[in-house]
Amino acid sequence: MITYSVQQFAEAAKVSPQTVYRWIYGGTLKTIQIVPGSPHRIPASEVKRLLTFEPIVEQPTPEA
Repeated sequence: MITYSVQQFAEAAKVSPQTVYRWIYGGTLKTIQIVPGSPHRIPASEVKRLLTFEPIVEQPTPEA
């Protein structure tokens, strides 16, 4: 699986690393962490999704 660092993604998206972290902690950008506290790695699929502006499609919740 190809992954990118926060810095690499920030450069590709032309935003600051702080913006990338806001997206991560806000739930806009999904990342991988091997262990808690390790650096965030951004999968290539997320890079493609965000750089082509494909929205996250939420699955509908079944009505109870």
